[in-house]
Amino acid sequence: MRKTPALLAAGALLAASVLAAPPASAFTGPGGAAPPAVRTDVVVPSFDGTPIHTNFFPALGLQAGEKAPTVMVGPGFGLPGGRIPSTTTSTLIGSIGIPPLREAGYNVLTWDPRGFGFSGGEAYVNNPAYEGRDGQVLIDFIAQQPEAELDAPGDPVLGMAGASYGGGIQFVLASLDQRVDAIAPTIAWNNLTTSLYKAGSFKSGWGTLLCLEGSVTGQLGELVGNSGALAAPVRKACREGMTYPNTLSPESVAYFDSLTPQSMFTSITAPTLIIQGTVDTLFTLDEATRNYNLIKSTGTEVKMLQFCGGHGLCSSGVAGPDRITDAVLDWFSKHLDGRDVSTGPGFEFIDQLGTTRAAEGYPAPVGALTGTGKGTLLLSPAAISGGVIAAAWAPVAVNAPVAAPSAAAQVFGAPQLTLTYRGTSRTPNTHVYAQIIDKSRSSLVAGNQVTPLPLVLDGTERTITVPLEEISYLVTPQSRLVLQVTPSSSVYTYPKVTALTSFTASVSLPVIGDYPVVQ
Repeated sequence: MRKTPALLAAGALLAASVLAAPPASAFTGPGGAAPPAVRTDVVVPSFDGTPIHTNFFPALGLQAGEKAPTVMVGPGFGLPGGRIPSTTTSTLIGSIGIPPLREAGYNVLTWDPRGFGFSGGEAYVNNPAYEGRDGQVLIDFIAQQPEAELDAPGDPVLGMAGASYGGGIQFVLASLDQRVDAIAPTIAWNNLTTSLYKAGSFKSGWGTLLCLEGSVTGQLGELVGNSGALAAPVRKACREGMTYPNTLSPESVAYFDSLTPQSMFTSITAPTLIIQGTVDTLFTLDEATRNYNLIKSTGTEVKMLQFCGGHGLCSSGVAGPDRITDAVLDWFSKHLDGRDVSTGPGFEFIDQLGTTRAAEGYPAPVGALTGTGKGTLLLSPAAISGGVIAAAWAPVAVNAPVAAPSAAAQVFGAPQLTLTYRGTSRTPNTHVYAQIIDKSRSSLVAGNQVTPLPLVLDGTERTITVPLEEISYLVTPQSRLVLQVTPSSSVYTYPKVTALTSFTASVSLPVIGDYPVVQ
């Protein structure tokens, strides 16, 4: 690859920015040469001159002159790239740590995304035209490192890992650049509109946290001389979602939709290990399922690994970080090192008790558990349930008991809800919220998940049929599952109408076959 001015500048900055290390005589390799040193805060100018701060950690045990594959590990939203080489795998979010990768023989590159940490510019939320192009410049930078194994000049042997924001950038970069050889995105999204503004209801808990975090880290960036901030279209969406009437404009919806078109996922050829949390209420299982299906539809090798964690609260205490570390290392061993390594079944899912089961693909339903109920609700801003990031039992609700099975059964996938309703309000457009609770487990909400249901209260009887958020839940004859339709959930924006509304609800929970347990 021809060296661009940006790459030449990066090389010069690298030489000036190497982290202070012990003298070469202290640690020497064959022939007296020092082993590769860790380099932190190396400034790489991006395509538009924006300074991107990076950190390069050579594989452990690598001697002078030796080369290894490289893994890019992106941080969460608003966070800088990892600078501490001892960072371990996260139990909560499922992101592999730097030490396991280095110990397995991989160089690791981390970076501060534009707008965050010490990097300049504004955050466009993994926009291919900005953060995506930044990633391409970082690949160019990696190809220039003496420790980087190459497939060809300018083309490093390259994997990607990271969670949330660091998961989303993997889909973007793998679709843009064929030099990415394998990815392992964790708790990422398919579409920010369906993630944060599902059915036209703003996810106020997570949305507010993300918008505030992005703004605060932007201000911190300014303190160190960088522009650090959310870009204009992101600021606009934050203002709309966080202020009355909490409605995103068509322009904001179009912007979020434009970031991750379906064509982005279907253009990915890098083998993809999708890791997703069953209790993730920001980027729910449905987001990962869409990614899985789109990538698989083109023949690209893809695996789904689910765990109890993510953007949410794991009630079972079995997040499974060891499974995640082993799965990621096996994935890279196969697709970066070319080793004959088993990466396990193509789909691994976990229930609320921590039991993991295996399937070759997305499990198909073989039956259903059903329930019906009816009642009248006073929709009111005072009818609140749940926390800011997790659903909880609703004291005010229409309840539809679900018939228990005669033997243990695995519910997996999206329950289907048919809701017939009638109500009248001066503000006709509003929402109610649906969730599945288990009264036999202290009214635990399955997966912490709640789904907004759009209503039109104009006095006309209407019927809607919608899928609820996906859940993975083992049901026994002793289980007492109940569908709740409630006026409000703190996960989303509070209701703004007061109206007496009648409901008749019918729900069907998909039941799958008896898949083998993964030990």
